[in-house]
Amino acid sequence: MVQWRRYVMILAASVIAGCAAPMVREVEETTPKLPPSVMVEPALSPAYFRLLDEGEALLESEDITGAIALFERAQRIHADDARVYLAIARAYAVAGDERSAMAMAERGLLYCKSAEKCRELDQFVR
Repeated sequence: MVQWRRYVMILAASVIAGCAAPMVREVEETTPKLPPSVMVEPALSPAYFRLLDEGEALLESEDITGAIALFERAQRIHADDARVYLAIARAYAVAGDERSAMAMAERGLLYCKSAEKCRELDQFVR
């Protein structure tokens, strides 16, 4: 009977010890981090650039409506690229719709990554 109690006590102690929270060691992060100045841009599709080029050609030939339509198609492909907003803003400015040009430029400022594009977009906002 004494041995039976001893086995029960050992079993209870091992169960209690097993329920204790395991020790958690901090794991060093092994993923290398890039410095903040290095930004990797996702690849933009060739169709996007083709639409921008065709839209610019239409804008030069004064087909503003066609140019805006192509730029809007390009925007649906890559809505996070400032170039498309700049192109749409230019088209609206040529059409004389300053309000729409300013709205597109403001939206483009959310996505501009280069100082040059930001300056060009900023010209429509002021």
